[in-house]
Amino acid sequence: MSIKSSLPRPEIANTLAGRQRGLTRLIGPLLAVTLVALPITWHLPLFRTELLVFLENEVTLLGAATTLAETDLFLCAIVVLFGMVIPFVKLTALLYSWFAMPQRKAQLWIDFISKLSKFSMLDVMLIAIVIVGLKGVGMGKVKVEYGLYAYAIVVLIVLLLSSWMQVAAGRNASGQ
Repeated sequence: MSIKSSLPRPEIANTLAGRQRGLTRLIGPLLAVTLVALPITWHLPLFRTELLVFLENEVTLLGAATTLAETDLFLCAIVVLFGMVIPFVKLTALLYSWFAMPQRKAQLWIDFISKLSKFSMLDVMLIAIVIVGLKGVGMGKVKVEYGLYAYAIVVLIVLLLSSWMQVAAGRNASGQ
């Protein structure tokens, strides 16, 4: 192995990813994994409703958005925007700022994205309200499925990773 091959590439060396050491180097790959996992959770069952013995319905985020598109476009837009578009765009922007942006510019971008993060849990809250509302009807059963937990975990991981990124970017900006 030559010395030249062990040095970071110049285009990566000026990015946050190129300046990290230790466990902080895992931020980028973990963000990439969550970018793949997020759309998968849209297909997983969030909860199952049972009305009597013969009426059963499994609800996914994509299925809920499709149903809302037919019944309530405003609520559909809220669910799609805050539950799908903003989290996906946020993850993509975080990955781009980590691997492709110059360090100074990335710091500003990450600060902006952290403000956007406050909207990430809105979709989980909407799902929780629906479940509570359905349970309150008392005519059937609502069973929370693994997809809701998987979706919430992905959202929380993204929140933790973006906070970790912000700390790492601030540390690199201060020269540590």
